[in-house]
Amino acid sequence: MRTTLPTTPLASAAGAIACATLLAAALACSTVPLDAQSLAARIRATPAPRIQFEFAGRAGVCGDGQAFLSTGGSSYHGQVNIINGVTTEPCTAGPVRVVIDRADGVVTNIETVAGPLHTAEGATDLGTVPGREASDYLMSIATGTDGRASRQAILPAAIAEGVDISPALTTIARDQNRPLDTRRSALSWLARDDADSGARTQQTSDLLLHIARDDNETQSLRRSALNMLGRVGHGSGIPALVQIASGDPAAWTTVESLRALAQSGDPRARDFLRKQIRRTDLPDATMAAVVRGISGSEATGQDIELLRTTFASVTGERTRSTIMEAIAQRGTASDTQWLLRIARDAQQPAATRRRALSLAARSTNGSSQMLALYDTMDDATLKEALIRIYAQSNDRASLDKLISIAKNDTNYMLRRRAIASLSTTQDPRARQALLEITTR
Repeated sequence: MRTTLPTTPLASAAGAIACATLLAAALACSTVPLDAQSLAARIRATPAPRIQFEFAGRAGVCGDGQAFLSTGGSSYHGQVNIINGVTTEPCTAGPVRVVIDRADGVVTNIETVAGPLHTAEGATDLGTVPGREASDYLMSIATGTDGRASRQAILPAAIAEGVDISPALTTIARDQNRPLDTRRSALSWLARDDADSGARTQQTSDLLLHIARDDNETQSLRRSALNMLGRVGHGSGIPALVQIASGDPAAWTTVESLRALAQSGDPRARDFLRKQIRRTDLPDATMAAVVRGISGSEATGQDIELLRTTFASVTGERTRSTIMEAIAQRGTASDTQWLLRIARDAQQPAATRRRALSLAARSTNGSSQMLALYDTMDDATLKEALIRIYAQSNDRASLDKLISIAKNDTNYMLRRRAIASLSTTQDPRARQALLEITTR
């Protein structure tokens, strides 16, 4: 026969205490220390709407800790004053600080700086976290959210020390359901010149080429892809651009590839453009882009001579104007003389001659010729253009010429133009000349 002993109140209480103690111990043992939680979990557990964390950036990353950062070379992000490619503020090496703003748990904005650490206003600081953990969390925002935060997350994720996010960036760039700005940002980072792998560079070039040729993509992204091809992997994308630019002159990709080559500055691109300048089947705007690619700071004397030679056979007004601007920008005495010959050439359109006059006037080498040019012109509109140039010169010789025109020109309208120009100056000689004209 089994006997059941009665339970006393004391025994019941003791049992309850024992059970409670065991439960508390079990809970204590199962609690994960805060510093062992993932960054994402710590952020989710933090109720503050503004949170910051820091991590080590890769070599070359610096900043002021508050407003800007540099990822190396002349690549700056944030609010910074730059003169000749160099910031006026000290750029100090230091950790990367990320500040995220949230609304109802959703990340709405991401700020990134580097350098000396400061706590952002109103932010809860989670301290230093591993770079890989920070990058993974930020890329989860880039791949899984919309809005500007999606694009903003890529910068800090890309500059974490010892982290390679190129596979994730490739996925973003290919995903047509991702925001356009986010995809463009992903492509930009993939196309950076500091790629450390030839195979990876080739993969990036192939990706850019695929997007550029995909008719299902927006023209904006395709244009970005072509421009990035001109910068990827220390020029590895130039052959692909040359191949596209050699195609149908009416094709959109041909036109945009030529423009991308014109912006690249690569010697192979410049050689290709020198050959293209002789084509007669390119649209005017495209040919003007080719001219800009040949000219600029890297133009040689042979390039300028090529442009002068080409000028006579070019019919597009924009291209002709761009050639004259390129020659005027160099500004040598021979360049000014060439522009003055264009201005004197009665076979040239009046608009071309006026543009040549305006460009030649920028050079002091042609001041005496500019004054003598008025009496050799047979076109009243060109003489009006010269009167405007004299009025803007603010030198004694130009003022004397205006006075002479106002007093002696046989064309009544031109005299009126000169008188109007004289009336805007405070020079005593101009006022005396106006007095003499009105009293005679």
